[in-house]
Amino acid sequence: MYVYNHDEDEYDYKYPNVFESYIFTIDSKSFKGHIKVLAAELARLTGELGYNKLVFLGDTEVAWLSQENRYDPVKKAQEYLEYNKVGKGFNGSILVEISEVILFIRHLSWMIRCNASLPCFYFIDGGQNLLGYICQYGNLHVSTLNKMTDNLIQDFLKVSSFRRLAVNNCYNRFGKTSAIPGRQTKIEL
Repeated sequence: MYVYNHDEDEYDYKYPNVFESYIFTIDSKSFKGHIKVLAAELARLTGELGYNKLVFLGDTEVAWLSQENRYDPVKKAQEYLEYNKVGKGFNGSILVEISEVILFIRHLSWMIRCNASLPCFYFIDGGQNLLGYICQYGNLHVSTLNKMTDNLIQDFLKVSSFRRLAVNNCYNRFGKTSAIPGRQTKIEL
């Protein structure tokens, strides 16, 4: 997470001490199908860990809807957030009930994938046991914050569609090039 340091006129990076970190993926043929299964597996994991909600928060002060994008899946994601009372200047946290996690993740994933100027959106449970985020390639990056949670993750992986990446290296596997369709960067002059 980035916090602006006024004395130094730069950002300080802050991240909690972690027990273990992983990158999980799902075998799939398209990004749309990928995030559908990823969202369902994350909701299932959340339930298995006994969490009834997750908190999502960007790692900078940039507003969630600060970057407009005309790519249809991103427009729908922005409309979903607006419908749920997320305003144009909102840069706070969003509490997502487990019953909404699948739909929320499906929309958020398109914004993450296609809006390069947005912050990284982390999620954490209320007891601060699990911290994670979804990258623009659709992989789930997870840090366990204690041994008990790590053991539960290990058990879940035995029955899950998640597969741990052998190499901690994410890439665009849904295209013939590294370019991501619909991905834009907001440049302010």
